[in-house]
Amino acid sequence: MTWKKWKQRIFYGATDMGGNLIWQMVGLYLLFYYTTVLNISAAFVGTLFLVVRFIDAFDGMFFGYLIDHTKSKYGKSRPYFLWFGVPLGILAMLLFINPSFGGNDLFQKIWVSVIYTLFSLVYSGANTPITAILPSLTKNKEERANLASARMVMTNIGTTVIAAITLPIINMLGGQKSETAWMIWGIIIGSVIMLLFFSAFINLREQPLEESDNEADQIEGHLSIKESFKGAFKNRPWVILSISLILIQTFWVTRMSATVFYVTYVYNAKKVFSLLMAFTITSVIGNLLVPILAKKFSNRSIMTGILIAFIIGQVISPLGINSGNVVWIFAGNIISMITMGGVFTLSFVMIADTVEYSRVVQKIEEPGFLSSIPMVGAKIGMGVGGAVSGWVLAWGGFSANATVQSAKALSAISINFIWIPVLLSIVVITMMRFYNLDEKQLSAQDTDTAEANVLKDASIEEV
Repeated sequence: MTWKKWKQRIFYGATDMGGNLIWQMVGLYLLFYYTTVLNISAAFVGTLFLVVRFIDAFDGMFFGYLIDHTKSKYGKSRPYFLWFGVPLGILAMLLFINPSFGGNDLFQKIWVSVIYTLFSLVYSGANTPITAILPSLTKNKEERANLASARMVMTNIGTTVIAAITLPIINMLGGQKSETAWMIWGIIIGSVIMLLFFSAFINLREQPLEESDNEADQIEGHLSIKESFKGAFKNRPWVILSISLILIQTFWVTRMSATVFYVTYVYNAKKVFSLLMAFTITSVIGNLLVPILAKKFSNRSIMTGILIAFIIGQVISPLGINSGNVVWIFAGNIISMITMGGVFTLSFVMIADTVEYSRVVQKIEEPGFLSSIPMVGAKIGMGVGGAVSGWVLAWGGFSANATVQSAKALSAISINFIWIPVLLSIVVITMMRFYNLDEKQLSAQDTDTAEANVLKDASIEEV
């Protein structure tokens, strides 16, 4: 293995590690920080989060469109690591730097609203090119899988570290209610984010596309928004994959948000929750398995097999409820974590395949627009998954003040944690039957086209 390939994998993974350092901080601690440290009402913060989700739900497509129309000596996607990655680090700092405004509550709410909104928009601008750049980093199917695997391994390492060390460091710096402690930690994280994105910008290189003199092989780029949507919706593999990713994000958010409820009330094992969450790191196994499986099986087959394994993990999780044996919830959760690590890694590989399909088969180049779907799916999934979780809990009559929940409330928690993910997984498995992209054949077709162009050029020179 050459250093050049390892270098590319490391710095490609650095981009998503940088983005997810702050995404994990926001997901785990921003609500706590706003409500407990800054004493902003939970109702206001909840409304802020919901409104911003509506504002930026589809901004990934906008940034994808910008990437497709970008012309620079650094490529299409790579400049965005500098243009948005560095500002993302600054905004990560500002999320945890809050002027007192002389105790004026209104000004403070305006400040956090503006900073959080800007953060969400800039996060999309920094995250969208991570997926968009993958097809141009390599044309090799197996190396794409390795790059996607490296991306998810570094992401999971970063998010696990943040989850594990944030509160101990905050306590060391002054305590969980200390604004200064959170500010210092925010500055440290923001600095690391800027360093990671800037390093990726310096070290990654986009490969130029093969050009053809044959009019029938000409690649059409710089499409209008209307043409971008038209081309995307004619790309059947992309449409199927896009819907699948939204469903996957939806059931994963639903499951994750229900985990603490399931362990606390259904299993009655609140004390093991932190240990259970520590096994999130096992998702790295799934990240690493994808490149190995990609050598022998098609991506569609791998996705189907992984989701079947995920369903098995979900189904065995409740087996220890009656006996109080937590081994089953640990076993089921580990299987689910490993398989979802594989699902998300494979998703990025398959997106790159649909981009290549667009270029080779449809003769359309729109990597940014097509690659924006993970961000759109993540945000739609967060919104829909969060809403579904709340609605199901409300249907079950869940009461936060009750020490013992009703049978219907326990059923509602189980529906969120077990059965919604199982049902939507089955839907995605069914959809994969109609995913007609053969990435090996596509790669061969692209290679044949390139070789034909080379032979054509050689014959011209001979003449």
